[in-house]
Amino acid sequence: MPLGIASDRTDAAVPIEAGADSLVIQAPPVYYDYRNHSEIKAALYGIETSHPLISKVYDIGDSWEKTQGLADRDIIALKVSDKVSGDEDEPEVMIVGLHHAREWPTSEIVLEIAKNLTDNYGNDSRISWLVDNREIWIVPLVNPDGLDYALQYDEWWRKNRRLNYDGTYGVDLNRNYAGSMNGDPEGAWGGAGSSHDPSSEVYCGEFPFSEPETQAIRDLVLARDFEIALDFHSYGELVMWPWGYTTEVTPDDADLVRIGNELAALNGYTAEQSVGLYPTTGDSIDWHYGGADIYAFCFEVGREFHPDWTSDVLAIIAENIPPALLGIEIAGDREERAFDISHEAVPLRNYTAIGIALNATVTADRGVDTSSVRLHFSVDGGAWSVLSMSLSSGNDTYFGRLPELPVGSIVEYYFVASDLAEAERMAPLYAPYEVFSFMVTEEGPASPVEVTFSPPSEIDGSVSNTVAAHAHNVTADMELLLHLVNASSGYTLDVAMEHIAGDDFSGVLPAGIPLGESDLWLTVEELGIEIWSSAPSLLMVSDQTAPAFSAHDAVQLDQTTVVFTVNCSDTYGVVLVVLTYREVGGGPAQSVDMVLAEGTSTDGMWSVTVTIGGSDPVEYSYRAHDNVQSADLPETGSFLFTPVEIPEFSLVLLVVAVTALSVAMLSRARRP
Repeated sequence: MPLGIASDRTDAAVPIEAGADSLVIQAPPVYYDYRNHSEIKAALYGIETSHPLISKVYDIGDSWEKTQGLADRDIIALKVSDKVSGDEDEPEVMIVGLHHAREWPTSEIVLEIAKNLTDNYGNDSRISWLVDNREIWIVPLVNPDGLDYALQYDEWWRKNRRLNYDGTYGVDLNRNYAGSMNGDPEGAWGGAGSSHDPSSEVYCGEFPFSEPETQAIRDLVLARDFEIALDFHSYGELVMWPWGYTTEVTPDDADLVRIGNELAALNGYTAEQSVGLYPTTGDSIDWHYGGADIYAFCFEVGREFHPDWTSDVLAIIAENIPPALLGIEIAGDREERAFDISHEAVPLRNYTAIGIALNATVTADRGVDTSSVRLHFSVDGGAWSVLSMSLSSGNDTYFGRLPELPVGSIVEYYFVASDLAEAERMAPLYAPYEVFSFMVTEEGPASPVEVTFSPPSEIDGSVSNTVAAHAHNVTADMELLLHLVNASSGYTLDVAMEHIAGDDFSGVLPAGIPLGESDLWLTVEELGIEIWSSAPSLLMVSDQTAPAFSAHDAVQLDQTTVVFTVNCSDTYGVVLVVLTYREVGGGPAQSVDMVLAEGTSTDGMWSVTVTIGGSDPVEYSYRAHDNVQSADLPETGSFLFTPVEIPEFSLVLLVVAVTALSVAMLSRARRP
């Protein structure tokens, strides 16, 4: 069957051999035999029996009739994962069917998804990878009482089988969830698209989660950490996402729209926000999203509630397997941000005594976790070994080196990396079910690297310096690295040289290397292993650049006080800034040390406050000193003192004070 669907039900055309030719006879249509609760339960336990290492049945709750002792129907979930009995730190997915009793194809779809995952594990690389890297919870039948009643008595029955207080039966389970849970009263349980009349087909129940069936789903959701939920209904050929109660969009609308359209592209359905069909409150996907941060999608499958013919049901099942698999895959990164591991595989690699180097380029929108990049390899079908890969300087290429391997060895390998959001990516995509491979061949002709390198003997450490080299026979796996060590300070520096053109390479030594003697040399490395090195040469780093000035100012505070400021910078730090000033009308020049007021000694504002007694114009200048040399501000500043006006209110106070003092003195003089 296509897509791994396991079924013996068919009404397809049957070919009959007739001599050399085939005669095709159309078989009559066959009714699809929809399964009831006990048959679905048996099918789930059958999957567990057939695939015990990757599937496990869980009883997650009871139907309403079981809680009343009227029937023995459980809510059954099947977990599918490679380590099914334990919990792994893997993205989790929930897939459910048949909230509404008359929507019979939905439980069949969800059952077939379970069979597709388990029957094809080990045979299909993508499905095997999904089972290994996801925890998938499958609930084919949310409403077992309703299904059995609809199959036996009333094929149009929708609700569960609760006996209501007024003698009517049933609660609409997909109106019984606790609303959108986003604080909007319009999205609360019992709102638009539901009814409080027990006889209504959309009766929401007496309170949120009043029904044991929705309680079972709620408890499963709250006990897990689902990223994606798929809820199958019929009918309408739609893929929908929250909200259902309002035309307002969710905070994650861009993601939901994108994923919804990707899912719908696989089954040919229409993608739209849930409210586009009709407004609802208390439905599963609004609560999944608003109450548990799950990206939830409702599938309205087919064109009728429960088609009769096997061919129609199988077609509906087949068209919904691909979007279900995609939803499981997307759970690993709901944002679907760009994340790529590229590698050029070749079928033959030459033997070398130092092993075989492999590299991959890893890029991610959210950044790569450099510690996560690993190379997995297996030799001649043996056990997998893992190597951590190292990042080359200045690019996105990671490298690793396999150990020495005999000629004729067959090596299979793949790469794994995580981005900074902890999304994991492999190359090939579904490794280890898809792998790269090569055979080790005899050692090929040598291609020795030829390097010409003339290191400088002295540089000005105040500025950056470009160092050149020429290297012949350099391959893509090789890297030229400049190394500098200042032994007295313990300073070390490694600089990747950039390929300019032909055999020309250059690297830049940054400004600020410690002054004095350093050792400088060049190496060529092939994926982390040194294959050529120059001898260390002595490099003298000196400070040949004087301090630099930028903004300066002089601000008069009162009749005699002035604040002088100047900005000064130097790679190795300014040790002293001196202000020199004099009155133009006379008097000697005076100098005063300024103080670092703001910033650092390498780039800061220096300040000093001085008192100048006269009223003549004043000229001033600055000089800055580093550890080696000094510099003068190219321009000379000057300013003219301006009278400081006394505010009118202050003048009144002064007159009052003088008058009071005069009266007091006159009174003292008149005393006998």
